[in-house]
Amino acid sequence: MRKMMAVAVLVLMTSTLAFAEWFVDFENTFKQNGIDDAVEQAMEEGIGPNQIVENGVGLEGLNPTNLIKALYCAGAPGQDVKAAAQQYGISDLLIAAGYKKSIAECGERVTDVQPFTPVAVARSFPQRNQNRNRFRNAASPAAFNQ
Repeated sequence: MRKMMAVAVLVLMTSTLAFAEWFVDFENTFKQNGIDDAVEQAMEEGIGPNQIVENGVGLEGLNPTNLIKALYCAGAPGQDVKAAAQQYGISDLLIAAGYKKSIAECGERVTDVQPFTPVAVARSFPQRNQNRNRFRNAASPAAFNQ
């Protein structure tokens, strides 16, 4: 039993060190080369959008729109980017702005084949009741000139 516990602790410590090393590399690459290179390097190492967004939102001086753009440019699937961003409090407007920025800056590398449009366009005012206006117009002076 002691051997199993020792192995479990060893595995846990190794995985914790690997995670800490990944984040240190991510942060250093961001400071030296920018978020685009940091995200590409992290994705090459097998880190998913969820972990990248989780750690990226805490980086000082990083605009969330640029983080989203970097994820799309690095080839992250749109649904994964959206889910990770929403989980860590990035609004749909910033997600859409990041997507548009990724198309503008690296359109040929964006692998999301279906355009991402998170914000639904809706009428800002309710439609007027047509029955109510019918009787009001019947008594107007303009109605007598017809």
